Amino acid sequence: MKTKLYLALFCVAFFWGTTFLAIRVGVETIPPFLLAGIRNLISSTLIFCYLFSQKKLEKVSLNQFFRAFILSILMIVLANGLTTYSEKYITSGLASLISTLTPFCVLIINLVLGFEKLSFKTIGGILLGMSGIFLIYQSSLSDLLIPEYRQGIFALLSAILAWSVGTIIMKRGSQKPLSMLMNVCVQMMIAGVVLTSLQFCLTPNISPENWSGRSIFAMVYLALFGSVVGYVAFSYLLTQLPSTKVVVLSYVNLVVALFLGWLILDEIITSRIILAATLIITGVVIVNYKKVK
Repeated sequence: MKTKLYLALFCVAFFWGTTFLAIRVGVETIPPFLLAGIRNLISSTLIFCYLFSQKKLEKVSLNQFFRAFILSILMIVLANGLTTYSEKYITSGLASLISTLTPFCVLIINLVLGFEKLSFKTIGGILLGMSGIFLIYQSSLSDLLIPEYRQGIFALLSAILAWSVGTIIMKRGSQKPLSMLMNVCVQMMIAGVVLTSLQFCLTPNISPENWSGRSIFAMVYLALFGSVVGYVAFSYLLTQLPSTKVVVLSYVNLVVALFLGWLILDEIITSRIILAATLIITGVVIVNYKKVK
């Protein structure tokens, strides 16, 4: 059991860190919502084929479909779709840095709903995290005047909110849940159809011949490692650990994403970014630290 848990932790921490780079490469030539849509259609098809071959397909009730639909819209269509859209206008490093706000967002929602209790430790951690965010924007407030940059930032913040709400709903569970893989398969299939349809509504004339080889490779990588491996591992972790603990892995994603963005895409890492990342990570650790009895 521990081996499976540690493997899932590694998959979420590492592979989801690489997805920020893959998304940035993918949207170079592929429309963002179509990239996210095809990614999920590929992933759901692979999982469906596996379940079919193992004779593990389940009958989906109306209530189960409705729950899967809500989670799909929140965690894939909005969270994944808007994150993909945001990286059309902002760097993968900045996207990963802002995404570390997810644990704070989950914590604040849990506090409002009464699932968590406010403490001095929590307040201190939140203040540290907010200080890191302030550092990010202190010297780049003027960038928000650029429409494309502003769209990217607001899209990513909306994605974080949607993911946080979805995480809490998923953690609450349901009375008659589908198996984890069947639930993920249904969610991805719904999201794939919605995202692909959305892109065709926005841009009816799409030219696949203009897609680069590396963008197509990035899309396949996202389907295999970002969706199948990463999302399945994340769903499993939510059955084993508190939601606030699972989303803490976003700060490991940050380290991976910043390094790969610098190594492959020549994205600049300044001392301000390093300090901001340190403050955010420290804040998240403080919020989630508990003494071992």
